[in-house]
Amino acid sequence: MNIAILTNEYPPHVYGGAGVHVEYLTRELAGLDGGRHTVQVLCFGEQREDRGNLHVRGVVPAVQLPAQDPRHAKLFATLLQDLEMAGMLAGIDIVHCHTWYTHLGGCLTKLLQSVPLVLTTHSLEPHRPWKVEQLGTAYDVSSWVERVAYQSADGVIAVSESMSHDVHDADLSQVSPIFSGMVGGKSRRLMTVSAHTTHTAANGSCAANPSPKAGAKRTFVSRLS
Repeated sequence: MNIAILTNEYPPHVYGGAGVHVEYLTRELAGLDGGRHTVQVLCFGEQREDRGNLHVRGVVPAVQLPAQDPRHAKLFATLLQDLEMAGMLAGIDIVHCHTWYTHLGGCLTKLLQSVPLVLTTHSLEPHRPWKVEQLGTAYDVSSWVERVAYQSADGVIAVSESMSHDVHDADLSQVSPIFSGMVGGKSRRLMTVSAHTTHTAANGSCAANPSPKAGAKRTFVSRLS
C-alpha cells in the first residue's frame, strides 16, 4: 500500500501537538506489516529524507502571490503548497491529512486519484475565533476549506472523545466511532491504532466495526492519557 501523509508540521519544524502526532504516526505506519507499505510525507518546509520505506519531501510556495491585505499572504502561500502537494502525488492508495493547512491538497488528491481521504482532527477553526484578528477574512476561507474537507472525508480520526463531538456539520447518524484501547506505551497508544485505522480505511473496513451502515464515515477516538 502507498500511503500519503499531508501535514504542515514535520521535524524539524514542529511547534505543536499535531507535529508530534505526525512524527509518531509516520513511524508506526512505516513499520506496519513488517515495513511492506510505502509512506510518503509531504510537509511545509524544505525537508528531504529517505529512510527505508519512509520518504519525506518539504514543499515551499513556488511564487509569492499579491495580497491586498497583508494578512492574506499566508493563506495564499498555503493554498499554493496544497496545489503542489496534489500535483506531486502519484499511485497512492490513501491520503491522510492533518489540520486545515493541507485539507485542500487532500480533497484534490481524493478526487484526482479516486482514493479515500482520512482526516485527523486536532482542533477546529470555528473554535479559534481569535484567528480573525490574525488572518482577517482569510479566516473565513480557512474555515470553509476545513468544512468542505470534513464533508468530503471517508474517515475522521479524533484525538479525544470531546473532539469527535466537535466535528462540525457531521451527520452523527452516519458516523461510526472506533474507540481505542491500551496498545502499549503512552507514546504509542494513539499512533498504533491510528496507523491501523489509516491502513484499514483504504479497504473501506475497520476491525471495530466490520459492517457499518452504507455510506457511514468512520471516526476513531483516542486519548494519550
